[in-house]
Amino acid sequence: MKLKSLAALLIAAAFLFAVGCKQKAADQAAAKPEVKAAAADTEKKAAVDKKEAKEEDEEKEEAGEKGEKAEAKPVDLKVLPDAVLAAFKAAYPKAEIKGASKEVENGVTQFEVESVDGKLNRDLIYAADGKVLELEEAMAPESLPDAVKATLAKDYAGAKILKAETLTKNGTIVYELSLQGKDKKMGVTIDPAGKVVPKAPAEKPATPPVKK
Repeated sequence: MKLKSLAALLIAAAFLFAVGCKQKAADQAAAKPEVKAAAADTEKKAAVDKKEAKEEDEEKEEAGEKGEKAEAKPVDLKVLPDAVLAAFKAAYPKAEIKGASKEVENGVTQFEVESVDGKLNRDLIYAADGKVLELEEAMAPESLPDAVKATLAKDYAGAKILKAETLTKNGTIVYELSLQGKDKKMGVTIDPAGKVVPKAPAEKPATPPVKK
């Protein structure tokens, strides 16, 4: 009798264990779609947050650019004498003045005009009566004279031309070039005949007299 009761208890326990395992498996199976849905929602939310953050950064960048444009002050043309302004407009009617300044060099008052003509940068220095004292104008490297190109090929072989400008002063034209060598950048000035123009020595400050 006792053996039958024990066997019945074991059978009942095994049945309950089997039912419990089956229920646990069913619960896990039911939970999997919810877990997948939660993961999908999290991924979707992360993507939305990333997109919103990107749009916010773009808006801030655009606002910063607009702010910089808004902060750009117009050029004060009052610093230029009427003769200088008239001479510039007559020579370059389509150019836009980007900067204007007044300076004194060797006791002579001069007026500098920085301008853009289409995609061409052009800087001029005028006398008060509108006479051009100096003209600096950007140019395409391929437009350099053959003699200048020959000098570059010989003395600066392998160097890349980063910038080329013509400088006209006192009726004399030279070509100012910015070059990228193998290890460093360099500036060189060459005349139309292909001769390298040496740099003018820097002026030393005057030595004050020694007090005795």
